[in-house]
Amino acid sequence: MKFYVEGDKTDNFELYIRVLQFPCGQGSTDDELSPTCVSSLLGIRVEGIAAGLWHTICISADGDVYAFGGNQFGQLGTGTDQAETLPRLLDAPGLEKEHARVVSCGARHSAVVTDGKVFCWGWNKYGQLGLGDVIDRNIPSQVALDGCVPRVVACGWWHTLLLAEPLT
Repeated sequence: MKFYVEGDKTDNFELYIRVLQFPCGQGSTDDELSPTCVSSLLGIRVEGIAAGLWHTICISADGDVYAFGGNQFGQLGTGTDQAETLPRLLDAPGLEKEHARVVSCGARHSAVVTDGKVFCWGWNKYGQLGLGDVIDRNIPSQVALDGCVPRVVACGWWHTLLLAEPLT
């Protein structure tokens, strides 16, 4: 997957996407062979984006989380395993009062950092969600953190890294 974000000096950004072989936010599963605007996100200031193997997670300036693409392991966080061909606003109970700041995707899992919390969801065969087990999650689940404040999350293919600061 390749993503193109283009803007002018007034910070008017549009999300452009080029994807082969999976839903790419256009409402269909047709291949997009050149950058194409994700028109359903027009009017939403997208400030963060991450691409997994077959899925995409975006965060807005308002801290909302949008997800689309493949979802066979719950990596979209929608509560189901159905693919989404258009960006879907996540309305998960755990995220309802949170402001997403950082987003990352692994092959089949996703993570966001909010103001002081980390949420992970999706495929968890190797414990990459950091929840103390190997059970897949199809909704964002808060990762227990003691004595630190999360700053940045980075998902690898089958692992997740967290950069955090100690509480002072």
